Amino acid sequence: MTQLGLVVSLDRCMDTRGCMGACKQENNVDLGAFWVRTYTSTTGGFPDAETYFIPVMCQHCRKPSCVPACPEQAIRKREDGIVVIDTAPCAACGGKECMDACPYGAISYNERDNTVGKCDMCASRVDQGLAPACAFACNSNAWMFGDVDDPESGISQVLAAMGDSVHQLKLETGNEPSCYYLLSSKRWQDMDGLRAR
Repeated sequence: MTQLGLVVSLDRCMDTRGCMGACKQENNVDLGAFWVRTYTSTTGGFPDAETYFIPVMCQHCRKPSCVPACPEQAIRKREDGIVVIDTAPCAACGGKECMDACPYGAISYNERDNTVGKCDMCASRVDQGLAPACAFACNSNAWMFGDVDDPESGISQVLAAMGDSVHQLKLETGNEPSCYYLLSSKRWQDMDGLRAR
């Protein structure tokens, strides 16, 4: 079985936000909306403060809570593991239950056409054999993309090699995200106390 996923090295991320800009441009994301948003995590105080930057986007969960929450069945999980939204039935929905169901705050509302949007891992690029725009555009080489279920893939080998430095967001939800974060130099804080700037 295939499960496409992303790995982001937080040890390398320099908060240049190239991932955010590339995502908006590739997907024509509306002004004010973001399908990937970089947050800052800071713990401790001077002179021992630890800061790292963490991009948060749709986690393309193995068990996405947004899929059953959608009353219009507009959200589905593809065979390759990518979670996508069909905006035609989405426009008929008035409640946006999917937004409430997402524990990562990764779904945004578009008032212009009464739909929601989120990272679809640049499915059209993936279908052409290309990496998602965020991974392609990162100028600090912090992003990796691939099949996390294939033990021979580069992404799986990196995850296996990093051991205790591999983290995922909100595992307690049971969503089983397929996005992973590498952090070895600082203390992992999950989504606790993240700040947007």
